[in-house]
Amino acid sequence: MGTKQTAYFLRSAVSLMSIAVICLTVKSSFAQPDASRAFGSGIEVRFAVAEWPPLVTESRPDFGTISGRITKIFSAMGLNVRFEFLSWPRAMELTRRGEYVATFPWWQTSQRSVEFHIPAFPVASSRHKGFYKRSRFPDGLEINDFGDVADLGLRPVVVASYWHKQEFEKLGIGVDVVANPESAWRFLNADRADILFEDEEPGWFDLTETLGVDIAKAYATTGIVPTSNLFILFSRQHPDGQKLRKAFDAFMASKEGQDMRDLWSIHPDERQILQDAIVKARDVD
Repeated sequence: MGTKQTAYFLRSAVSLMSIAVICLTVKSSFAQPDASRAFGSGIEVRFAVAEWPPLVTESRPDFGTISGRITKIFSAMGLNVRFEFLSWPRAMELTRRGEYVATFPWWQTSQRSVEFHIPAFPVASSRHKGFYKRSRFPDGLEINDFGDVADLGLRPVVVASYWHKQEFEKLGIGVDVVANPESAWRFLNADRADILFEDEEPGWFDLTETLGVDIAKAYATTGIVPTSNLFILFSRQHPDGQKLRKAFDAFMASKEGQDMRDLWSIHPDERQILQDAIVKARDVD
């Protein structure tokens, strides 16, 4: 082969290699990163929480049913977790201010949607029910939503820091407000209110712990009252709040996350379908 031909083929080979490198670079620039792995491995995530046994509690090795789920989810994402126990109002306020990156578990409300980043995927399904004395309502109470409370002429007791107060006020329903769950159960048991709404498992736990097993047997519950599922609230003021929310949604939308959701029977609300989770995980601020 002549010198000119050799030079020509060498130039052609170099050009083809350059094109290949450019193509690979372009392809890489359009590749979607794994948002669920957006944080380095082993980083610690601090959650502000409060006692809500048996779902969140310092008295169990796994810190409660929901806390155990959070540990498994974030461990699968390559992150460590730490739960710092405060009062519920303080847990929410310090997360809102950005001193903590997240808090759980909370029902979704319009106000919380403004103040926090709320993911598409819940961490638990809610089984919210009304608790009442069998002796006062021997025929039971048929309640399908909070509006039925007014129709039946019932007066609920609510805990000051819980979201029920605002919900009943919006419906024009008068309530009695107490400082904490223990006071609420004692108030109800003294026949000073007709009904108390709480998630089923913590409700029975608190009722039994506060008033004893024998008295708890005298109570019944309504059917499930539709509410939001239970979510992590990610801080809008913390520098990692939005990034961590995206990573969480991306993981929960993955096959591994779906397997966990199926195991725990937790799924997005009908309005928050899988596609919404994928879009949220990839959106750009």
